[in-house]
Amino acid sequence: MKKPIKRVAAIHDLCGVGKAALTNVIPVLSTMGIEVCPIPTTILSTHTGGFNTPSIVKLEGYISKAIKHYIEIEIDFEGIFVGYLGSNANIDDTLTLLKSIKEDSSLIVLDPIFGDHGKYYSNFDKSYSDNLKKLAIYSNIMTPNFTEACILAEEKIASEINEEELLMISRKLHKLGCESIIITSVPLYDKNKIATAIYEGKRDSIELISCDRLEKSYPGTGDIFTSVLIGMMLNGNSLSESTKKSCAFIEKCILESSQYDYPVKEGILLEKALKYLNN
Repeated sequence: MKKPIKRVAAIHDLCGVGKAALTNVIPVLSTMGIEVCPIPTTILSTHTGGFNTPSIVKLEGYISKAIKHYIEIEIDFEGIFVGYLGSNANIDDTLTLLKSIKEDSSLIVLDPIFGDHGKYYSNFDKSYSDNLKKLAIYSNIMTPNFTEACILAEEKIASEINEEELLMISRKLHKLGCESIIITSVPLYDKNKIATAIYEGKRDSIELISCDRLEKSYPGTGDIFTSVLIGMMLNGNSLSESTKKSCAFIEKCILESSQYDYPVKEGILLEKALKYLNN
Protein backbone atom coordinates (compact mmCIF):
# COMPACT_ATOMS: atom_id res chain seq x y z
CA MET A 1 0.00 0.00 0.00
CA LYS A 2 1.40 3.39 -1.02
CA LYS A 3 1.81 6.01 1.68
CA PRO A 4 -0.67 8.91 1.33
CA ILE A 5 2.05 11.57 1.66
CA LYS A 6 5.17 12.37 -0.34
CA ARG A 7 8.65 11.70 0.96
CA VAL A 8 11.87 13.74 0.64
CA ALA A 9 15.40 12.54 1.36
CA ALA A 10 17.25 15.50 2.89
CA ILE A 11 21.04 15.16 2.58
CA HIS A 12 22.24 17.86 4.94
CA ASP A 13 24.06 18.54 8.21
CA LEU A 14 22.47 18.41 11.66
CA CYS A 15 23.12 21.17 14.23
CA GLY A 16 22.09 20.82 17.86
CA VAL A 17 21.87 24.56 18.65
CA GLY A 18 21.29 27.38 16.18
CA LYS A 19 18.47 26.94 13.68
CA ALA A 20 20.10 25.69 10.49
CA ALA A 21 20.13 22.78 8.06
CA LEU A 22 18.00 19.79 9.15
CA THR A 23 16.54 21.57 12.19
CA ASN A 24 14.95 23.95 9.68
CA VAL A 25 14.27 21.49 6.87
CA ILE A 26 12.32 18.93 8.90
CA PRO A 27 9.72 21.22 10.54
CA VAL A 28 9.13 23.26 7.37
CA LEU A 29 8.47 20.29 5.10
CA SER A 30 6.51 18.44 7.79
CA THR A 31 4.23 21.46 8.18
CA MET A 32 3.67 21.38 4.42
CA GLY A 33 2.58 17.74 4.58
CA ILE A 34 5.83 16.24 3.30
CA GLU A 35 7.68 13.47 5.14
CA VAL A 36 11.39 14.18 5.63
CA CYS A 37 13.92 11.34 5.76
CA PRO A 38 17.15 12.94 7.02
CA ILE A 39 20.47 11.68 5.70
CA PRO A 40 22.95 13.63 7.85
CA THR A 41 26.38 14.42 6.40
CA THR A 42 27.83 15.96 9.57
CA ILE A 43 26.62 16.33 13.16
CA LEU A 44 27.54 19.56 14.97
CA SER A 45 26.82 20.76 18.49
CA THR A 46 26.06 24.19 16.96
CA HIS A 47 26.34 25.72 13.51
CA THR A 48 29.70 27.32 12.73
CA GLY A 49 28.66 30.98 12.90
CA GLY A 50 29.46 32.61 16.23
CA PHE A 51 29.37 29.79 18.78
CA ASN A 52 33.16 29.32 18.97
CA THR A 53 34.38 25.91 17.78
CA PRO A 54 31.58 23.34 17.76
CA SER A 55 31.94 19.63 18.41
CA ILE A 56 31.79 17.96 14.99
CA VAL A 57 31.31 14.37 13.88
CA LYS A 58 31.74 13.80 10.14
CA LEU A 59 29.66 11.02 8.61
CA GLU A 60 31.56 10.23 5.43
CA GLY A 61 30.30 6.95 4.00
CA TYR A 62 26.88 7.20 5.62
CA ILE A 63 25.09 8.48 2.48
CA SER A 64 25.90 5.39 0.44
CA LYS A 65 25.13 3.03 3.34
CA ALA A 66 21.74 4.66 4.00
CA ILE A 67 20.75 4.65 0.34
CA LYS A 68 21.82 1.03 -0.07
CA HIS A 69 19.50 0.09 2.81
CA TYR A 70 16.61 2.14 1.38
CA ILE A 71 17.01 0.37 -1.97
CA GLU A 72 16.99 -3.00 -0.23
CA ILE A 73 13.72 -2.24 1.57
CA GLU A 74 12.23 -0.56 -1.53
CA ILE A 75 11.84 2.95 -0.13
CA ASP A 76 11.15 5.58 -2.82
CA PHE A 77 11.53 9.34 -2.63
CA GLU A 78 9.46 11.91 -4.51
CA GLY A 79 12.11 14.52 -3.75
CA ILE A 80 15.83 14.74 -3.00
CA PHE A 81 17.17 17.83 -1.18
CA VAL A 82 20.95 17.98 -1.62
CA GLY A 83 22.25 20.47 0.93
CA TYR A 84 25.48 20.71 2.91
CA LEU A 85 27.78 17.87 1.89
CA GLY A 86 30.99 19.11 3.46
CA SER A 87 33.53 16.90 1.70
CA ASN A 88 34.47 15.58 -1.72
CA ALA A 89 33.78 12.05 -0.49
CA ASN A 90 30.17 13.02 0.28
CA ILE A 91 29.88 14.70 -3.13
CA ASP A 92 31.01 11.48 -4.79
CA ASP A 93 28.50 9.39 -2.79
CA THR A 94 25.71 11.82 -3.67
CA LEU A 95 26.71 11.71 -7.33
CA THR A 96 26.37 7.92 -7.30
CA LEU A 97 22.90 8.29 -5.76
CA LEU A 98 21.72 10.89 -8.30
CA LYS A 99 23.02 8.85 -11.23
CA SER A 100 20.93 5.91 -10.05
CA ILE A 101 17.68 7.92 -10.08
CA LYS A 102 18.25 10.19 -13.10
CA GLU A 103 15.40 8.62 -15.06
CA ASP A 104 13.12 8.57 -12.03
CA SER A 105 10.36 11.10 -11.42
CA SER A 106 11.97 12.46 -8.25
CA LEU A 107 12.36 16.23 -7.88
CA ILE A 108 16.07 16.82 -7.23
CA VAL A 109 17.06 20.20 -5.78
CA LEU A 110 20.72 21.12 -5.26
CA ASP A 111 21.63 23.85 -2.77
CA PRO A 112 25.42 24.19 -3.31
CA ILE A 113 26.40 25.42 0.13
CA PHE A 114 30.02 26.62 0.23
CA GLY A 115 30.16 30.42 0.52
CA ASP A 116 28.49 33.79 1.05
CA HIS A 117 29.23 37.51 1.30
CA GLY A 118 31.71 37.38 -1.57
CA LYS A 119 33.92 34.49 -0.42
CA TYR A 120 34.17 30.80 0.36
CA TYR A 121 33.38 29.53 3.83
CA SER A 122 36.66 28.83 5.64
CA ASN A 123 36.57 25.06 5.09
CA PHE A 124 35.98 25.18 1.31
CA ASP A 125 37.93 26.13 -1.79
CA LYS A 126 37.73 25.99 -5.60
CA SER A 127 38.36 22.25 -5.74
CA TYR A 128 35.20 21.70 -3.69
CA SER A 129 32.98 24.02 -5.73
CA ASP A 130 34.33 22.54 -8.98
CA ASN A 131 33.48 19.05 -7.73
CA LEU A 132 29.94 20.19 -6.85
CA LYS A 133 29.36 21.03 -10.51
CA LYS A 134 29.17 17.30 -11.23
CA LEU A 135 25.84 17.18 -9.38
CA ALA A 136 24.20 19.88 -11.51
CA ILE A 137 23.43 17.68 -14.50
CA TYR A 138 21.43 15.32 -12.29
CA SER A 139 19.46 18.12 -10.58
CA ASN A 140 16.20 19.73 -11.69
CA ILE A 141 16.73 22.94 -9.72
CA MET A 142 19.80 24.61 -8.24
CA THR A 143 19.49 27.31 -5.53
CA PRO A 144 22.85 29.05 -5.04
CA ASN A 145 23.13 32.37 -3.28
CA PHE A 146 24.69 35.18 -5.31
CA THR A 147 28.26 34.46 -4.15
CA GLU A 148 27.95 30.75 -4.97
CA ALA A 149 26.35 31.49 -8.34
CA CYS A 150 29.22 33.78 -9.37
CA ILE A 151 31.86 31.28 -8.24
CA LEU A 152 30.19 28.35 -10.03
CA ALA A 153 29.82 30.48 -13.18
CA GLU A 154 33.43 31.67 -12.81
CA GLU A 155 32.35 35.30 -12.82
CA LYS A 156 33.47 38.25 -10.72
CA ILE A 157 31.42 38.74 -7.54
CA ALA A 158 30.05 42.26 -8.00
CA SER A 159 28.58 44.51 -5.31
CA GLU A 160 25.51 45.08 -7.48
CA ILE A 161 24.17 43.58 -10.68
CA ASN A 162 21.56 44.15 -13.38
CA GLU A 163 19.16 41.74 -15.06
CA GLU A 164 21.26 41.29 -18.20
CA GLU A 165 24.30 40.29 -16.13
CA LEU A 166 22.16 37.90 -14.08
CA LEU A 167 20.91 36.29 -17.27
CA MET A 168 24.48 35.67 -18.39
CA ILE A 169 25.41 34.03 -15.06
CA SER A 170 22.23 31.92 -15.11
CA ARG A 171 22.96 30.72 -18.66
CA LYS A 172 26.42 29.59 -17.54
CA LEU A 173 24.92 27.66 -14.63
CA HIS A 174 22.30 26.17 -16.94
CA LYS A 175 25.10 24.85 -19.17
CA LEU A 176 26.28 22.75 -16.21
CA GLY A 177 23.16 20.68 -16.87
CA CYS A 178 20.56 21.96 -14.42
CA GLU A 179 17.25 23.00 -16.00
CA SER A 180 16.23 25.76 -13.57
CA ILE A 181 18.35 28.15 -11.52
CA ILE A 182 17.21 30.23 -8.55
CA ILE A 183 19.78 32.74 -7.30
CA THR A 184 19.10 34.20 -3.85
CA SER A 185 20.50 37.30 -2.11
CA VAL A 186 21.02 39.15 -5.39
CA PRO A 187 22.43 42.68 -4.74
CA LEU A 188 20.60 45.32 -6.76
CA TYR A 189 21.70 48.83 -7.66
CA ASP A 190 18.99 50.03 -5.27
CA LYS A 191 20.80 49.36 -1.98
CA ASN A 192 17.49 49.24 -0.10
CA LYS A 193 16.38 46.20 -2.10
CA ILE A 194 17.52 42.61 -2.45
CA ALA A 195 16.27 40.12 -5.01
CA THR A 196 15.80 36.49 -5.95
CA ALA A 197 16.28 35.58 -9.62
CA ILE A 198 14.46 32.72 -11.34
CA TYR A 199 15.84 31.27 -14.57
CA GLU A 200 14.09 28.50 -16.49
CA GLY A 201 16.06 27.06 -19.38
CA LYS A 202 13.03 26.49 -21.57
CA ARG A 203 12.20 30.21 -21.41
CA ASP A 204 15.76 31.56 -21.32
CA SER A 205 14.68 34.57 -19.31
CA ILE A 206 15.02 36.00 -15.82
CA GLU A 207 12.16 36.70 -13.42
CA LEU A 208 13.18 38.97 -10.54
CA ILE A 209 11.44 38.96 -7.16
CA SER A 210 12.63 41.94 -5.13
CA CYS A 211 11.86 42.97 -1.56
CA ASP A 212 13.06 45.48 0.99
CA ARG A 213 16.44 44.72 2.53
CA LEU A 214 15.64 44.04 6.18
CA GLU A 215 17.79 45.21 9.07
CA LYS A 216 18.56 41.80 10.56
CA SER A 217 20.11 38.80 8.82
CA TYR A 218 19.78 35.31 10.29
CA PRO A 219 21.70 32.10 9.54
CA GLY A 220 19.74 29.20 8.09
CA THR A 221 17.34 31.19 5.92
CA GLY A 222 18.68 29.50 2.78
CA ASP A 223 17.71 26.10 4.18
CA ILE A 224 14.21 27.39 4.93
CA PHE A 225 13.91 28.94 1.46
CA THR A 226 14.82 25.72 -0.34
CA SER A 227 12.59 23.64 1.94
CA VAL A 228 9.54 25.78 1.17
CA LEU A 229 10.41 25.66 -2.54
CA ILE A 230 10.53 21.86 -2.51
CA GLY A 231 7.31 21.59 -0.52
CA MET A 232 5.46 23.93 -2.88
CA MET A 233 6.75 22.12 -5.97
CA LEU A 234 5.80 18.70 -4.63
CA ASN A 235 2.36 20.07 -3.79
CA GLY A 236 1.80 20.93 -7.45
CA ASN A 237 2.83 24.58 -7.74
CA SER A 238 4.87 26.19 -10.51
CA LEU A 239 8.50 27.22 -10.02
CA SER A 240 7.52 30.90 -10.03
CA GLU A 241 4.70 30.43 -7.49
CA SER A 242 6.92 28.27 -5.30
CA THR A 243 9.75 30.81 -5.32
CA LYS A 244 7.42 33.69 -4.47
CA LYS A 245 5.99 31.72 -1.54
CA SER A 246 9.51 30.92 -0.34
CA CYS A 247 10.53 34.59 -0.48
CA ALA A 248 7.37 35.71 1.30
CA PHE A 249 7.81 33.14 4.07
CA ILE A 250 11.44 34.13 4.67
CA GLU A 251 10.36 37.76 5.00
CA LYS A 252 7.66 36.81 7.52
CA CYS A 253 10.16 34.70 9.46
CA ILE A 254 12.60 37.60 9.72
CA LEU A 255 9.91 40.12 10.69
CA GLU A 256 8.50 37.76 13.32
CA SER A 257 11.92 36.96 14.78
CA SER A 258 12.97 40.64 14.78
CA GLN A 259 10.28 41.41 17.36
CA TYR A 260 12.31 39.58 20.00
CA ASP A 261 15.61 40.53 21.62
CA TYR A 262 17.83 37.46 21.34
CA PRO A 263 21.15 36.64 19.60
CA VAL A 264 20.74 36.62 15.81
CA LYS A 265 23.25 33.76 15.58
CA GLU A 266 20.59 31.44 17.06
CA GLY A 267 18.61 31.73 13.83
CA ILE A 268 14.98 32.28 12.95
CA LEU A 269 12.28 31.69 15.56
CA LEU A 270 10.79 29.10 13.26
CA GLU A 271 8.35 27.79 15.85
CA LYS A 272 6.60 31.17 15.88
CA ALA A 273 6.58 31.48 12.09
CA LEU A 274 5.40 28.06 10.90
CA LYS A 275 1.80 29.24 11.21
CA TYR A 276 2.35 31.39 8.10
CA LEU A 277 3.29 28.45 5.87
CA ASN A 278 -0.19 27.23 5.07
CA ASN A 279 -1.82 30.69 4.84
